[in-house]
This record gives sequence, C-alpha cells and structure tokens, in this order.
Amino acid sequence: MVNKLFSFSASATVAAMLISFLPQAVLAQEAPSRAETASGNAAFMKKSDIMTPATGAGLTMRNPKADAAEAAKDVSKVVKEAISRSQKFVYHFTKPENGSGETIVLLHGSGGNETSLVPFAQEVWPRATLLGIRGRVLQEGRTRWYARITPVKFDQKDVRNEADAFVSFLTKLSEDDQIDLSRTTFVGYSNGANLLAATMILHPDLVKKAVLMRSMPVLDQTPAANLSKAKVLVVTGADDKMYAPFAPALSDLLRTSGAKVDARVVKAGHMIGAKDVSLVTAWLSGQGPDGAPAMSQAVTAKVKDKTDKLKALPEAQEPATQSEQALEQSKK
Repeated sequence: MVNKLFSFSASATVAAMLISFLPQAVLAQEAPSRAETASGNAAFMKKSDIMTPATGAGLTMRNPKADAAEAAKDVSKVVKEAISRSQKFVYHFTKPENGSGETIVLLHGSGGNETSLVPFAQEVWPRATLLGIRGRVLQEGRTRWYARITPVKFDQKDVRNEADAFVSFLTKLSEDDQIDLSRTTFVGYSNGANLLAATMILHPDLVKKAVLMRSMPVLDQTPAANLSKAKVLVVTGADDKMYAPFAPALSDLLRTSGAKVDARVVKAGHMIGAKDVSLVTAWLSGQGPDGAPAMSQAVTAKVKDKTDKLKALPEAQEPATQSEQALEQSKK
C-alpha cells in the first residue's frame, strides 16, 4: 500500500513539473484580416487583439462604492478593447435600367451591411439608384455606425467622429459626380437611423429628405441647427418596447430645429416589413415629383410577400454584449 501511494505521489509531482514547462495558453487570437471591396474601393479592417479583463477581479465587499467605480473602469476598458474600425466605408451601388436619376442612401441597423436594406428600398424606389453603405465600426462581432456603451447609451465622441467621416465620404462621392445630393433621399434603420439623425443635427446642410425607422436621439448635447429645408418621416414600431419611448423626443428635436417632421406609428416591433413599405411609399407620394409613385394592387401584393420575409437585424432585440453583462455585474 505504501509503495502504491509513493508511486502515485511521484507521478503527480512529475506531471506538475511537466505542466510548468508548457507554454501559456493563448488568451485571444486575432481573426484573419479580410479585404472587402465595393465599387472598386478596398476597405481593410484594422483588427486589434481583444483581451477581455476579468471584471470584478480584485474587488472586495468592504467598500461597495469603490468596488462599483473599479468595475465601471473595467467596463470602459472592455468596450474600448472590443472595437475595431475600418479606414474606409464599404459601399455598393444598385443601378436599375432606365433609372429616375434619384439616389437613395441606405444606412443599415446593428449587425447589417451595405445590402441589408436593398430589398426594402427596391420595393419603394424601383427606378432609383440605391447606395448601400456599411458602418465602419465592428463592436463585439457586430457592424455598427458608432460605438455604444449600452443599448441606449452611446460613445459621444465616436458618434460625432463617425458623422463627420460619413459626411466627408458623401461629399467626395458628390465631387466625383457619383451622386447628386440635391436628388438624394436618406433611409436609416435603427443604428443607421440614429447616425443619420445625429448627422442632420451636426451637419444641417447635407440631408434634405430622410426616412428614420426605429430610431432614437443619441447625442447628449445638441448644437443649434437650421433644418428648415429638411423633410423627415419618423416611423416607430408600436411594440418596439426599448426604442419606441424615445421616438417622440427625436421628432421634437428635429421639429425644434425647423424640420418638417411626419411621425407615424406602425403595428410592429423593432423589425421592419410590409407596413413600413406602404407607409413610406404613401409619404413619398405627397413629397413632389421626386416622390415614389403610387403602387398598383399587384405591386402591393408583391411588396407584402417580399417584405414579410425581410430579415432586418434589430438592435433592440440583440442579446446582451460582453460589456453590457459587465455593466450589470457592476450594479449588483
């Protein structure tokens, strides 16, 4: 019996010595970089190593306030380290035969890309040129237009920086005669609509006509802006429990800035579908010669069939991110 115990103890000691010489485990590995092109424009994502700190490590229960402050710092660190950003906007033009000359700029929701809103837009603007643009931010695996801290709290500096970059990008396209900003309608959904609304406040001369679906105000401080030449349709989902309560504040902000705002509510959640197509089409039909024509019954039926199958990616219903989970832990 003694021999067996000695043998087991010796084996355990040798195993421990061998393990101590093994290389340390890889904590995070950078995903292979990928070059993506759109309309001849290459965009390379700049990846950073994502090293997630163990939130709460080293905290004690002796000083809850100090513990909470330390946890908040960890949350901020998680948010910063979980973000990468491309240097250029990935974009894609969809041009129909016998086009109307109008351009529709599409800004996707969280997790979407430059083609996410194309099926929706093609039903409303069948003869327009569609310009789908992808947000430059990649946060915890999801494409976005700016960094967020929680679903309803956003990185203010990043919102402003990305709005500036978006305007510079569109201005360059206009200077290169790729789009005519005087005949352009902007369409944003969720995260994209939020960036679009912020851009209108920060750069009031750019957008003259906009459709904002499932949106909310994201700027904590808003400068004075003259939007007297802008026409805006704000579409809110009645069952969008997280974002619907914020929609009136956005409409009021735009109206206070001088925009002509038509705020509507559809019987839907955060997802967009046939009701949104019908509402946007009806609104555009009263906006003058550049508005969309009224749809026939046959086209309406086709729209319903297609839009019911749209797989828009909702920002409000996405699972809690790592940083949000850390924030919740800091409150406990």
